[in-house]
Amino acid sequence: MSAAKLIDALEYHLRRYLAIDDGLPLVLAVWSLATHLFDCFDAYPYLGVTSPTKRCGKSRVGELLELFCARPCRTVGISVAALFRTIDKDKPTMVIDEAEGLRGGDERSNALKEILNAGYRKGQKVRRCEGGNGKSYAVREFETYCPKVIVLIGSLPDTLADRTIPVQMRRRRPQEKVDRLLLARAKQETAIVRKNCGQWATKHRERVQKVYARMEDLPFLEDREAELWLPLFAVCTIAAPHRLPELETVARKLAGIKAADEPTDLGIKLLGDVREVFQQKGTDRSATSDLLAELNQMAEAPWPTYWHGRELNARGLGRLLHPFGIQPQNMRTQSSVLKGYLRDSFKDAWERYLPAVSATPLQGP
Repeated sequence: MSAAKLIDALEYHLRRYLAIDDGLPLVLAVWSLATHLFDCFDAYPYLGVTSPTKRCGKSRVGELLELFCARPCRTVGISVAALFRTIDKDKPTMVIDEAEGLRGGDERSNALKEILNAGYRKGQKVRRCEGGNGKSYAVREFETYCPKVIVLIGSLPDTLADRTIPVQMRRRRPQEKVDRLLLARAKQETAIVRKNCGQWATKHRERVQKVYARMEDLPFLEDREAELWLPLFAVCTIAAPHRLPELETVARKLAGIKAADEPTDLGIKLLGDVREVFQQKGTDRSATSDLLAELNQMAEAPWPTYWHGRELNARGLGRLLHPFGIQPQNMRTQSSVLKGYLRDSFKDAWERYLPAVSATPLQGP
């Protein structure tokens, strides 16, 4: 089976059993194939499979991925010790279902999040003492890096969401028909596909590594997102180069959805709104009073009710901008000297925290 037909076969089985948005079958297919090569990459993205409520097909996504991924291990309620020991021993693709507990603040939840936060990057390890019962204790390191699918209702904790490609499921409409999933039968029907995934990965390992090594960036995505998506683009470049434009379109879309769902730090929000004011006014400076007037007219922004229901004032503006090294300046007018802000004072912060997204298309090999 050719690589392109292998991707097609993976997509076919995913569409057969899932009511899923366009583009996601390609992402899931390439991600599944890439799990057979995850050790070739510096980092590997998690899949965050979420839905607003039950009966939306989340667990079915995990069951299907289990059919195709390398060394799948689907689990519920796993302990901290079992998680890092399983990863260290088996180098699996972990499918963590019913993961709502990760949003808790108890000791177990926090420990699991620490391991998951670290385990998307190669080389990240957890240290634990082993021994006791009359034996001396020794420190041992356990690997935490492997592909992971995290399945839950609602949203992931912020730090985990930052390491995932979002797969948002929805309850299907009555007219959306999918086949009933019988796992035993599905395993038989897809056994050859999974076998072919492993064989393809073994045959093309060096080519994928070379492509990945020269892919320094994905210019249409920001730093963390590019890091997450690079393995998928490296595999797609070798397996199905004609699908790269489609994969880029989906990556842009999912990165946008993810950014929209992220809670925005007030300082970052302010930088964006101030940039909008300067762009609309077309000026290189603004008196503090004028800038505040514009900000406090933004109905969808937090500034009109920033301080206990009252508008953002000069003191609050200065306090929010201070961590970015931005301070008000004396600006001379014909009749007086006013406090205000220069556009140039924001340029460094805008470049660092509000990077522009390039439209440069990605080319094939």
